[in-house]
Amino acid sequence: MVSIVSEAEIPLEQKLNMETAKLCWKELEIFFAKGNLLQIALGEDLIAVAKLISANDQSAIETLILDKKIEFATPEWIKNNCEPTTELWTVVVAPYVLCQLA
Repeated sequence: MVSIVSEAEIPLEQKLNMETAKLCWKELEIFFAKGNLLQIALGEDLIAVAKLISANDQSAIETLILDKKIEFATPEWIKNNCEPTTELWTVVVAPYVLCQLA
């Protein structure tokens, strides 16, 4: 007998992990233009940060912002880190797309 697991039964961390993808910068430009691209610092766990945002853990998110571990992508950051083919790890936590250099 095959057991079917509903999406509601999948733990959030596992669900977010399944939704990550490597995208090149060119594919992310539209989200930057809309102001929805969050840059996650190297060394931070992309999935853990996505989970905090998804859970709206305000205290933890504020700490990450103050420590500059989460920032909206800026033209300067893009200029210093991205070429059209630069790959970034991404995950969506609507309305944001979180990205991290691969």
